[in-house]
Amino acid sequence: MQMLNSLRRAIFWQMDALKGSAIKNHFDEIANLVQQPEKPDSLKKRKQNLDHLLKHAVGTTDYYSVFKKFESLQDFPVINKNIILDNYERFRSDTFINSKLTTVSSSGSTGIPFKIYKNGNKHLRNTADVLYFSESAGTMLGDKLYFFKLWDFKNQKNKWVSKMQNIHAHSVMDTDPESFKKLVSLFEKDKQPKNILGYPSFFEELCQFLDGLVDKPNIKNVSSIISFAEKLKDSEKSRMAKYFSAPVFERYSNQENGIMAQQTLNSPGHYVLNWGSYHFEFLGLDNDFPVKNGELGRVVVTDLFNHAMPMIRYDTGDLAVHGINEEGAIYLTSIEGRRIDQIFDTQGNTISSHFLYMILEYGAIKQFQFIQKGEREYLIKLNALKGQVYEDKITTYCRSRLGDSAHISFEYVDGIPLLASGKRKKIVNEYSKLR
Repeated sequence: MQMLNSLRRAIFWQMDALKGSAIKNHFDEIANLVQQPEKPDSLKKRKQNLDHLLKHAVGTTDYYSVFKKFESLQDFPVINKNIILDNYERFRSDTFINSKLTTVSSSGSTGIPFKIYKNGNKHLRNTADVLYFSESAGTMLGDKLYFFKLWDFKNQKNKWVSKMQNIHAHSVMDTDPESFKKLVSLFEKDKQPKNILGYPSFFEELCQFLDGLVDKPNIKNVSSIISFAEKLKDSEKSRMAKYFSAPVFERYSNQENGIMAQQTLNSPGHYVLNWGSYHFEFLGLDNDFPVKNGELGRVVVTDLFNHAMPMIRYDTGDLAVHGINEEGAIYLTSIEGRRIDQIFDTQGNTISSHFLYMILEYGAIKQFQFIQKGEREYLIKLNALKGQVYEDKITTYCRSRLGDSAHISFEYVDGIPLLASGKRKKIVNEYSKLR
């Protein structure tokens, strides 16, 4: 089996070589720029990529044409999903109007349909990003990949393609005991080197199933586990590592851009930024000025390779805290999630929602969803039996973070529904939308 995986790897790179080694060239550049982003040669190349994008954007798109006299990136406005949607055709480059383009669609947690066009070189860059960051977590091209996401009629792989790519596609909708039983059996029988990629909410349900087994499975040869799209709790990280005997990493990415940061074998405690394919800024919550090292800020990216639909200073809607290492390279220390899902204490201060995961420690709770309903009104939905939950302890704990005047109520449900994307939303702020 390993010989077959090596053959897949060799065929992939041979096919790339026959096409001019485009992916290999992208891969090598990404590796250099990500590993040593502050070296003089790297800074020069990053500036070239940025200047090339900006000149292309002002010369070929209607939206950016008014910035032809720009002197720096800061002369461009910060944009977001709504601005793009309101000016959709104006963002498209006339150079690629009649070209064959790749499209990616996302509704994400906002529920707003969002389609982005990508030119061929951007598609190749995305492929190289995936290969580089997967490899940096221990995943080898050609090895078996267990891919847990929403697989539906729009993206379902046929059996032949899955076999050729050595992918087992399991939908996050399939979480019934019988589906989990078949999946675990497949893991045990599969002795080849393998890797896991999926949503944290699916990992949570999978671990709950494994917790309930009297005879724990004997799963071997898992090289790496990578989570994406949602925040991975420490408890799920440790449980996945225990059951699959493999390191677990978090990936920060989105549909419209690609992989922006990831934990790696060399940096398991923080997120390495993808300076090879993007330029990053971390701006204030209520202004467009840079935040200081260690402060919470909005993640604003400039996609350096999507020339079909340039996205300059794009506010991803996510919040993060950044740090700086000894070489002066910026990295992420934490990703706080969507800005629209930030919660406020009773004094109106924005606070991290990470403390809420401790709720699971106060009883036999399968799932939870925390909703801020008003200035001091909070609702906690619990997938649990009321008699097996310590509501008083949860209330006391939450008030210690939210404020003594916090009014906390509970609702018991059979489960937290999935979004259209297949993700499960744990934090909801209905109050902030009215602010």
